[in-house]
Amino acid sequence: MRNVKFSRRTMLRGLGYGTIFCSGLIDNLYAQAVPRITRVAMFGYANGSQYESEPTGGERNFVLKPHMAPLEAVRDDILVFKNLTLARDPGNAHRSASFSVFGLGAPTSIDQEFARFLKGTTPLASLEIAVGQTSGDGGVIPGLSQVDGRFIPSVTNPLAAYQRIADRISGGGTSMNTPSSAEQALLRRQSVLDFIKDDVRSFRGRLGPEEAVKMDFYLESLRTLERDVGGSIPRESSCKEIASPLLSKNTMMNDMPEHSRLYLDIIAMAFACNITRVVSVMWGGGENNEAIKFGDIDISAWHSVSHGDPDGAPGQQITRLQAYFAGEFRYFVEKLKSLSDGEFSLLDNTAAVLCTQNGSSQLGSAQNFAETDHPPQHAPFVVAGSCGGAWKTGRLLDAGGRNHNDVYVSIARAIGMDVTSVGRAAWCRGPLIT
Repeated sequence: MRNVKFSRRTMLRGLGYGTIFCSGLIDNLYAQAVPRITRVAMFGYANGSQYESEPTGGERNFVLKPHMAPLEAVRDDILVFKNLTLARDPGNAHRSASFSVFGLGAPTSIDQEFARFLKGTTPLASLEIAVGQTSGDGGVIPGLSQVDGRFIPSVTNPLAAYQRIADRISGGGTSMNTPSSAEQALLRRQSVLDFIKDDVRSFRGRLGPEEAVKMDFYLESLRTLERDVGGSIPRESSCKEIASPLLSKNTMMNDMPEHSRLYLDIIAMAFACNITRVVSVMWGGGENNEAIKFGDIDISAWHSVSHGDPDGAPGQQITRLQAYFAGEFRYFVEKLKSLSDGEFSLLDNTAAVLCTQNGSSQLGSAQNFAETDHPPQHAPFVVAGSCGGAWKTGRLLDAGGRNHNDVYVSIARAIGMDVTSVGRAAWCRGPLIT
């Protein structure tokens, strides 16, 4: 390990708008010389699971069911859980789980607790993203993140997510500060990096050869992301004639094939450029009854189908949708793995969570399936990455019925929090990942 000594003030002296961007990059470019920077990304999808989703086998020779089959490609990079309970309060399963999936029984969700703990280490404390329209007895919510018992607004389209990151890179003082101007800049093939190009050039000249190569990689990745986001905006004869740009509308479930990976790329670059260290994503919300028709998925009404015969056609459709979410999660895992973070990959320094609101009775057959409820037991749960080397991946862990809070206790400790419980203390027994 190199003993790199530098002054942050000296490295940043004389920079303008690019100071925030370059300041964030310092910790990544010189990550070998400082403690590893940890990040957390949390993905939660609606309406529970088909009951046969739980992996089988032993700790190392586990077998993934079709629900999680896309994760086979990254099995060495993940922890998969069985016998895990997603604890919730009594009442409507969707409504209660909406409060507890990230809330863990407390009025402030765990992603926001992470953001509070890491406050000041990045320009943006956290990023919240929401896909789909919530409805029914599960309640209408703007996302799964809460502060003091209230769900907080989330970003609902890729352009807005891009803008949240770009504003921090540019220092918030450019013409990119409104959706319309951001759209027009992207349409003209302009880049947020063009606003800070002089600062970037100056900063790069102060780097060593190894760090300069890594910085070039980050910058090229960001330009590629801008191209992809801009390429998704319909082009008319002039910018003024754009009445309803695609990316300015809320992302619904049927938009995921076009929008999902834009979000995932934005999150990856936000992590790589150290713009934020905490992200939460809602796929579908609490109770979601949208029609979903793409690929091999043909669901007339998601929530209604989730309460259908789990051994028949409804169960097959829910299984296919779960596999789709697993495939998107795999893409994100592979994206983080492709980005360097000092001596490690970005994935090595991240805990990425994939979960759903409710589990399954796991008793099998339709007669044991709760037609009006989703039992909290055996909730599908995956963690990718080792969050700075805190644990070994490539394992199936038996939770023994313990609550999902205990997974987050392990993550909290991995990012530096000195805690033995998170969320509601009564739901905790201590770190679950060892």
